Amino acid sequence: MNYVAQAELFFLVLVRTTAFFVTAPFFGIRGVPPLLKAGLGLLVAVLVFPVLPPGQSTFAGTGTYALAVINESLAGLALGYLATLIFSAIQVAGQLLDIHMGLAMASLFDPQNAATTTIMGQFFAIMGLLLFFQMDGHHTLLLALQESFHLLPLGGVRLDGNIVLMVVKLFAGMFSLGLRIAAPVIVVLLIADLGLSLVARTVPQLNVFILGFPLKVGLGLIVLIAILPLLVTVFQNLFTQMEHDLALIIRSWPK
Repeated sequence: MNYVAQAELFFLVLVRTTAFFVTAPFFGIRGVPPLLKAGLGLLVAVLVFPVLPPGQSTFAGTGTYALAVINESLAGLALGYLATLIFSAIQVAGQLLDIHMGLAMASLFDPQNAATTTIMGQFFAIMGLLLFFQMDGHHTLLLALQESFHLLPLGGVRLDGNIVLMVVKLFAGMFSLGLRIAAPVIVVLLIADLGLSLVARTVPQLNVFILGFPLKVGLGLIVLIAILPLLVTVFQNLFTQMEHDLALIIRSWPK
C-alpha cells in the first residue's frame, strides 16, 4: 500500500477516534478544550493505526472518500453517545429525586455539561463518574473503540433502520433506568405526601406546606443514605450493561 492510501486510512481512524471523544462520557466533558480532545484522538489514532486488521478497502474518488469520512464521524459520535446514555440515566434519577424532595428549585450550573442541573442530579453524576473510574470504565471505552476497528471496517460503516431503532430503544430505556433507580425514594416520599394530606385534613390549623418541605428533604436523605450501598451495586451493573450494549451495537452494525 502506498503512502497516500495509508494517509487516507489514518485520517479515517483519526476522524472516528476524535468524534468518539467528543460525545463519550468523561472524555466528552464540555469544559475540556477542543484542542485537548483532538490531541487525545490523535494519540489514540497513532496507537490504533499499526494494529488495524489487514485488507482495508481503498477509495477510488474524492466523493467516495468524503462519504467515508462522514460515515466515520457518525460512527464515532454514535458510539460515544450510546455510552453516555448510562450516565444520563443516572443523572435523570437524581433529578427525579430533586423534584419529589423539593430541591428542584435549588438548581446548579453544571460545568461538565454546560447546563443547569439539580443537587441530587449533580451528586449522582459525580458518584457515577467516580465508580466509573473505580471499575476501569475508561479502559473499557478505549477497548470498545479499538474493537470497533476490527468489527467495523474503515469506510464501510453504514446506518440503517435497525441501528436507528436500537438507538431509540436504548434512549427510551434510559428514562426507564432513571425511574427504577429513584423508585425506592420516590415511593417513600409519596407515602409521606399521603400522610401529610391526611394530617392537613384532620388538623387544618397546621401549615402542611411549611412542615412538609423539611420533612420530605430529611426523609429523602435518610432513605437515600440507607439505600446507598445498593445504589453502588446498581451503578456497577449499569456500567457492565453499557459494555454489553456497546458490544451488541458494534456487532450488529451493518457492514
